[in-house]
Amino acid sequence: MAIKDLIISFDSLTAPDAQLPYAVEATEALGAHAIGVAHVPAGETAPRAEAQRAMDRFASAGDQRGISWETRLATCATGKFAEQLSVQARHADLTIIGQPSSEGANGKHQTALYEELLFHSGRPVLVVPWAGHPKPKPRTAIVAWDASSTAARALADAVPLLSLAEKVIVLVATDDQQSDLGTDPGADIAHHLARHGLNVEVRRIPLDPDTPTADLLLSQSADLGADLMVMGGYHHSRMRELLLGGVTRTIIKTMTVPVLMSH
Repeated sequence: MAIKDLIISFDSLTAPDAQLPYAVEATEALGAHAIGVAHVPAGETAPRAEAQRAMDRFASAGDQRGISWETRLATCATGKFAEQLSVQARHADLTIIGQPSSEGANGKHQTALYEELLFHSGRPVLVVPWAGHPKPKPRTAIVAWDASSTAARALADAVPLLSLAEKVIVLVATDDQQSDLGTDPGADIAHHLARHGLNVEVRRIPLDPDTPTADLLLSQSADLGADLMVMGGYHHSRMRELLLGGVTRTIIKTMTVPVLMSH
C-alpha cells in the first residue's frame, strides 16, 4: 500500500535539525500529505510559543517544497502525549520522529514516546538520527531479514520507501540451522521484493556468537554505505508492559541512518 499521509512529531528533545528537512523531502518524494504535530504541556505558556515556532518552520518548509500539509498542537500533560500521538498515528500510514535523546528524564520521555508508537499505534515508525544529513531517496537501503513476523511486517510497511532506493540489500545472518530461512536463505524474500520492481540483492552474514546483533547490523550499514535501515521492532515483556528489546534499544541509541521499524 502506498504512503498517502504521514505524521511528523516535533519537539526540542529529538533531532529537529535533521528531522525537518528529511521529513518534508520524504513527503514530497512519496507524494503524500504531511501532518505536523507538536506537544504543548498543559498550562504552560512558553512551550506553546516554542511549539508554534516549530509548526511555523514546518509550514514554511512545506510551502517551499510545495507539499500538502497541516499542523496540530497537542495540548496535554507530558505523560499523556505519547498516548495521544499514538492514537493520531493510527489514522496515517507512517510516523516520523527524531532520534530520542539519551540524557536524563528527557531521554526517558522520548524513549517512552517511541515505545508507545512502535508497540501500540499499529503503524510503522521512521526514526531520523541526530547526526548527518539523511537522504529521503536512499541510494542503498538494507533490510534485516530473519523471516520473523515483525521483520515481515516492517518490510511490507517499508516497500513505498524502498521503492525510492537505487538498491535494496537483504541482510541474512546465517548459521548451521536454517529451519526458518530454508535452504537458500533470503532468496524467497528477494524474489518477493523484485516482483515489486525493486533492485534487490541478498547478503548472507555468518552469525558470530561473540558479536551482538545490533553491532552486526550497524557495521554492515556502515560498510555498505546504507541510507536507510528496515527492521522489525523487538521487545521483551516485563510486568505486562512492552519494553524495547536489546537489539532495538541499541539501534535507536547508536543509529547513524534513518531506521524504519514496525511491530
